[in-house]
Amino acid sequence: MKTWSPEEVDPEFELTPMIDIVFLLIAFFMTLISFISAELIELKLPDANQSSIPEEPGERQYISVDISGQAYLGSTPISYEALPQALAAGRAAQPRLKVFLRADAKTAHRHVNRVMEACAEAGIFDLIFASNKN
Repeated sequence: MKTWSPEEVDPEFELTPMIDIVFLLIAFFMTLISFISAELIELKLPDANQSSIPEEPGERQYISVDISGQAYLGSTPISYEALPQALAAGRAAQPRLKVFLRADAKTAHRHVNRVMEACAEAGIFDLIFASNKN
């Protein structure tokens, strides 16, 4: 008696669905990272007639100072006493760390000066100040 047997075929592993999934994951994580890095404190930046946008701002640590003088590392509140250690740790991880300093237009300069002193104490001397261009 003759029985049915499947045709012998060399099994192949399909890579196309796996490649599609990998590309989707890459796109998802890149989008997620851009949203995470875009979390900044809402500030009314000062106006500056002579401001310019750098060609390549590069990877910079965002530090914001609100109108009351509260400092933020990214979007996380931080004390002025802890800021130099946090910046030094960031500089240890990324030796060419730069800072993007954002301060409200009505923030007292003494608060901005304290952030600049913390940067200097951590060995970071490349700062960019945020402003609105008229």
